[in-house]
Amino acid sequence: MNHLANAGHWLRLFIPLCLLMTPLISHGDNPLVSHVYTADPAARVIDGRVYVVVTHDQDDQSDYSQLVDYYLFSSDDMVNWQDHGIIWNSRTDTSWANLAYAPDFIERNGRYYLYFPDGANAIGVAVADNPEGPYTDPIGGPLVDRNTPNGNVDWVFDPGVFIDDDGQAYLYFGGGGPGNARVIRLNNDMISTSGSAISIDAPNFFEALSMNKRNGTYYLTYSTDTAGGLAIDYMTSDNPTTGFVHRGTVLPNPWENNNNNNHQSAVEFEGQWYMFYHNRAVSNERGDSTYQRSINVDLLSFGGDGSMQPVNAGPGGVPQLKYVDAFAINQAETFDNENGIETAPASEGTLNLEMGPGDWVKITGVDFGPGATGLDARVAANIDSSLEILLDDINSQPIATLQVSNTGGWQNWQTQSVDFTEVTGVHDVYLRSTAGHNLNWYRFTGGSGNGSSSSDSSSSSQSSSSDGNNDSNVAGSIEITNDWGGGYCAALTVTNNTSAPVEWSLSIETEGSITNLWNGTWSQNGDLLNVSGAGWNNTLQPGQSDASIGFCADRTNPPPTSSSSSSQSSSASESSSTSSQNGDNLASNGGVESGLSNWSTTAGDLSRSTDQSRSGSASALISNRSDTWHGLTFSPSALSNGAEYDVSVWVKLAAGAADATLYLTAKREDDSDSSTYEEYSRVAEATGSASGWVELSGTYTQSGTPFEHFIIESDDGAVSYYADDFSVIGETQDGGNGGVIDHDFFVGNITTSGNVRSDFVQYWDQITPENEGKWGSVETSRDVYNWSGQDQAYQYAQQNGIPFKAHTLVWGSQYPSWIDSLSPAEQAEEIEEWIRDYCQRYPETAMIDVVNESTPGHAPAGYAERAFGSDWIIRVFELARQYCPDSILILNDYNVLSWNNAEFIEMARPAAEAGVVDALGLQAHGLESWSLSDLEANLNRVADLGLPIYISEYDIAETSDQAQLQIMQEQFPLFYNHPSVVGITLWGYVVDRTWVEGSGLIYDNGTPRPAMTWLMDYLGR
Repeated sequence: MNHLANAGHWLRLFIPLCLLMTPLISHGDNPLVSHVYTADPAARVIDGRVYVVVTHDQDDQSDYSQLVDYYLFSSDDMVNWQDHGIIWNSRTDTSWANLAYAPDFIERNGRYYLYFPDGANAIGVAVADNPEGPYTDPIGGPLVDRNTPNGNVDWVFDPGVFIDDDGQAYLYFGGGGPGNARVIRLNNDMISTSGSAISIDAPNFFEALSMNKRNGTYYLTYSTDTAGGLAIDYMTSDNPTTGFVHRGTVLPNPWENNNNNNHQSAVEFEGQWYMFYHNRAVSNERGDSTYQRSINVDLLSFGGDGSMQPVNAGPGGVPQLKYVDAFAINQAETFDNENGIETAPASEGTLNLEMGPGDWVKITGVDFGPGATGLDARVAANIDSSLEILLDDINSQPIATLQVSNTGGWQNWQTQSVDFTEVTGVHDVYLRSTAGHNLNWYRFTGGSGNGSSSSDSSSSSQSSSSDGNNDSNVAGSIEITNDWGGGYCAALTVTNNTSAPVEWSLSIETEGSITNLWNGTWSQNGDLLNVSGAGWNNTLQPGQSDASIGFCADRTNPPPTSSSSSSQSSSASESSSTSSQNGDNLASNGGVESGLSNWSTTAGDLSRSTDQSRSGSASALISNRSDTWHGLTFSPSALSNGAEYDVSVWVKLAAGAADATLYLTAKREDDSDSSTYEEYSRVAEATGSASGWVELSGTYTQSGTPFEHFIIESDDGAVSYYADDFSVIGETQDGGNGGVIDHDFFVGNITTSGNVRSDFVQYWDQITPENEGKWGSVETSRDVYNWSGQDQAYQYAQQNGIPFKAHTLVWGSQYPSWIDSLSPAEQAEEIEEWIRDYCQRYPETAMIDVVNESTPGHAPAGYAERAFGSDWIIRVFELARQYCPDSILILNDYNVLSWNNAEFIEMARPAAEAGVVDALGLQAHGLESWSLSDLEANLNRVADLGLPIYISEYDIAETSDQAQLQIMQEQFPLFYNHPSVVGITLWGYVVDRTWVEGSGLIYDNGTPRPAMTWLMDYLGR
């Protein structure tokens, strides 16, 4: 049904008036889901998407005794949500639980942990390798119940899981009234607890404890009782278990919740915080009971003092973060709104829509770019049906109708097509059935298929799609990951759209002359790029996509007019970089050619306009200002204290505006004196006009608190204006290295969520698989290997000429569980077999973390000690030397530079003196608060062992850009310039895809954080 139809109708009347003033920014309606009832949301950011696990309210339930399973939904634009179906059922997936009350889940070390309450009596845990499952119960009983020390609360339910920056995990739980809130530590395995539960004093507590951390402060939210107004309140502390201070209400009892309590989940995504909750809006409209709930999401903001601001909950929803690419294959079960549809598993994978007469789905914000002229749809039916395509209003006339022919069965899939008159721009799309059929996916065809539009609603990269000319069964899409005007690098994804394996090849239009391509064989003829597999990825399975292929291109040179073959691999040095193009100009994307990265506002609406530009194709536009201080902001690379910069930007007033004065102001971070405004420095002023571009230029000397951004303001508080060609010329910060690598030294990184991003060699010259090479990932069943994940990273290293490091051979975590049941003799045989088989498969491995985390109290491999005795470390290294004679063999551990320096040295010395260890690996997590002198002293003590040192797992877990930058500038040169350190591997680089929160260095669309910009400048990359 069309939930909240009246609100939607009002929005349709209002939007055309908005179009007269500002580009369209789509919103999604609340509630988010109406085809099933959902409650108790638990949200996490995974691989550039927000995933929400929810309780499933049955359509006919009259109490909560039928809560037995969980649904999963996800979105990358916060408006259109993909239904992943039921991922857990307590009655079929466990041997002991009967109910599935409010859940929570989290990722750790490449595995996903789902915490499920069996009613109000116990909490279990299930584990999977993917957020979608399948999940299994590893302990076969409760993780927490009333027998847990200090766990005897009224209601043992509502788990809230949290992993702190230091790696310590916690489980919050409890309910039933004040005095029933608890938290308990989880062990590193995430399926066992440590010590007793700790009581938390939460005023008016009822249930739903949930923990977030922001800028070093812990935020504990919870649902209050009737005395607290059935609201979501919050407390803060500088400790995750104690010292909480009640701060107030963040979510009052929301709209259409029928005076019931609530359940919340807060998450940060793409720089914006969101609050998920549930209400009864859909069931109220349908006349169902109060036991049928629906999830919602609204924006969450914070005050300058760190306080959570009350959420303005309502049916309007949140802004769409990115448009839907019309030319991509779009899963039908991803939509914003619906009427009558149901979802079910499809034989080709994922889910399909079951559409009856009059059923429809709405997909919000579909970008048709310069034009689409047809639709392909993957359909199945045992009757003839039709699918109508409507734009912007369900009551409009269809632009086309696809006649769905009987395919011979509800899971007998065919791709059927229809043509229509060209459609351009961005529209809401409605797909409506007239009889009955199943729909698996759809894509629009025709035009140039680049998915672009005249105005960007976000800074995310747009992608292009077209069918391969060599094989109509294979689709290709290109997404630009880095664009510096004269050239770009991009990711190429190929997809098999058939139900059978194919050996693929693809011809796709590109811009510029290809300079290098990886993970594929290629040639170029004019604008046509011809690609096929690199050998290991020649074949695509049914429905499979391969996103490992990438390339760089030069726009300044015309493409070759005849086909010119090139090799599969290229060196990292061939990749271009922004820093080399900009020189001393610190204003990356000052010309607004790469979305809106580095542009923002102090208030008002920001958009990217292609109607006005001083040079290039676009400018930044601020509109809907209501005060003089509302202005555009621009954030350059880090500015050095004491340095002088020449700053310039060109501005133009919007059409029809009277002349007004415009100002360019430099803003530093606020100091501790709130009574002064010394953080602001006027750089330039000029009279702006709607008739032409005017330059604001001047000099600025940075001093005092760290630099924040430049502001473009006007004394007219209502005028709209454009800005373009921002430049900041001056000296860069290089941390003392001068931007030139002057010694043989790699700075590498790891795979991203099990894959190698196409931009990897733009930044890094060494690769380590994060989880794919761990014994527990490769040999989950005895003598059955799955090398696929590690094969990809190894092949990538070979093709790009960069060193490959294995991680790890023998470790007391993430090892095959079956080895514990073997005799010591059998364990010894299996360890040797594992090392032998690894070395035979990957003979050109440059470095190996042979033994990992063996310091007492860390995670020494007990099975190896049982197999080989007290000298097990030496014996494991001897085996590694026997089978991998040409690899550098490393003893790797954590907290060596902090708490466990002496313990590590004592553990490592016998193996070092035995001559079996080639180098030492020092993990470098959790060093954010350590002094440089302590780090240097501990590093020097390890160096006294006389072995080369690899900084093996370095990250900086700081959500504050400035804090991360400052730490990077202090710590990295220490490691880089130390005479014993011979290489550094950072542990992840993509925001929200790293092991610890806040440690990412670039956003998924390639936009760097300041620490990344500084690091690349320091390394001269």
